[in-house]
Amino acid sequence: MNICKWLFMGLLLVNAAIVIWLSTALSGDSQAPSAENDNYTPEESGIEVKMNNDAMESIINDAIDDESLAITVDEEQIALDVVRQVIGLSIETSVELEPVSTGEEVVFELVDINISDLPLSQNMMYGLIKDQSDLPEGISFRDDERALVIDSEVFTEQLEWDVRVDSIDYENDEWYFSITR
Repeated sequence: MNICKWLFMGLLLVNAAIVIWLSTALSGDSQAPSAENDNYTPEESGIEVKMNNDAMESIINDAIDDESLAITVDEEQIALDVVRQVIGLSIETSVELEPVSTGEEVVFELVDINISDLPLSQNMMYGLIKDQSDLPEGISFRDDERALVIDSEVFTEQLEWDVRVDSIDYENDEWYFSITR
């Protein structure tokens, strides 16, 4: 009988210790975080995203939404291919693009232009392409240099986030973006 009395007393002490511990843990002084300590700023909340050539090719072609116009992106080149029917003839145009700047707009230099193997200078072919092209909003040709400009708004509309193009390294299958709310 003596052992039961000591076990009961031990159990009573354990229960008392648990009650004391719970009461001190639950009655602690805790406050809600202050709004003054909020360090959120939209510029610092960006997400860095890396995409590959296939994903970029798909996004750009979806934005263009023209069956006769296609962008091909691989480790060797970025190419724009266009097929147009003019007076019953199929005119095939291919342009090799080289990214030269990024940011709010991506600028691609038109390195090599070929319009159905016509023996014209690069500047003359650029003029023909620029004058005859009906590009969608956000994509345009520069007047002062052989360049195709894609506004980052094109990517923003496709991804439904604010997008900034940070770097393009198509030769290593890497495109870097910053995405913010």
